[in-house]
Amino acid sequence: MEFTGVAGFGAATTIDVSGLKPEVAVCVFREDVGELSIEELDDRIEGLGRARSQIEGELAEALAERARRTTCRETSAVLRERVLESAGRASSDVKLAVSLSENFPATLEALAAGEITSGHARVIDRVAGKPDYRSEEVILDSAKAVPADLLSRYALRWERVEEGDYTKYQQQRQDRRASMTQEPDGSWKLFAHLDYMAGREVSLAWAKMAEAFRRDEKPDSKITYLQRNADALEQLITRNGMTRATPASLLIISEYDTVTGKLGQPRLDDGQPVPPEKLARLVANADVYTAFADADGQPLWLGRSKRSASLAQRIVLAARDGGCIGCNSPSERCEAHHIEHWTDDGPTDVDNLAQLCPGCHHLVHDCNWQVVESFRSRYRINAPPDPFPDCGTTTYQLAQHSPVLRN
Repeated sequence: MEFTGVAGFGAATTIDVSGLKPEVAVCVFREDVGELSIEELDDRIEGLGRARSQIEGELAEALAERARRTTCRETSAVLRERVLESAGRASSDVKLAVSLSENFPATLEALAAGEITSGHARVIDRVAGKPDYRSEEVILDSAKAVPADLLSRYALRWERVEEGDYTKYQQQRQDRRASMTQEPDGSWKLFAHLDYMAGREVSLAWAKMAEAFRRDEKPDSKITYLQRNADALEQLITRNGMTRATPASLLIISEYDTVTGKLGQPRLDDGQPVPPEKLARLVANADVYTAFADADGQPLWLGRSKRSASLAQRIVLAARDGGCIGCNSPSERCEAHHIEHWTDDGPTDVDNLAQLCPGCHHLVHDCNWQVVESFRSRYRINAPPDPFPDCGTTTYQLAQHSPVLRN
């Protein structure tokens, strides 16, 4: 009997596979997780996660071959009937499997080997090989080093957009939609699909309002992050209540051509190009900052004189990190973190700061995770392989605590 997707270690029992045909039987070693140490649990989680990816890769290969011999529709029906998957998910899985098999065999092979997840495969299927993106080989190499959500964010930076080409923005603008539906219990669910410019502006205003609510809360408040977000959104839409947010600032980065003396290729800090009709409105009331780390008048190295990062520092951090270095949270949801902690005499210098969202900040301060240079640890969430734009040379990652991380 051939076993695939084996995971686990030590004395174990196996799940009952008597109902499966021998050639597709899967053996998973069972463990009493209550008796495992944290290190052993981490190893088991990693092993099972890789085994899951291997199984998904094997499943994708089978789905692609089934669809090749018959049709995608029939294969989706078989997946739904045999695995009890939802119709929508079954259709999506079959389409992905066929695309990987036909267009991205290296990605399918990496998935079957447990080197990437199906989330990575979906990002590669969406962007690799298109004229305005990097190749499968380049993106797959990065996929083996970062979580799928970060890979998706980095893909925005890899997009090559010709100056004057705003087709994607125009299409997203055309596809914008929003709805609000009432649930059976009387509660309401809000859905919105916005173009990347409108979405970023809404995200900025929402984050500012949520921060205003946080400032107004009492020290012993039990309000959660998601509850605060809900309160902030209600305030933004209805404009009821006393809480007022400070104006939100949208960071637009542009390159300076020293030959022509003109600015070009305006973009957001996540790499998305700013269309002219939006740029004209935004620039009318914009403050202009240089992006040179040593520019005169930009206090990027505050030493021990001030704990909080300055506005100039936050702008450079947003341009350099493009959001949280540990997850896909945008810059407006992030805080400036001291890599060498302030309490350990760490300076408030731009090269000692990194963007972290509250959740990842919690990992650092309360769970012994560390911010390290991007080549230090195998337990890592990498920064982009090629930082963009070039506002600094050091990139960072979030890593589990380990004695080898610090010299």
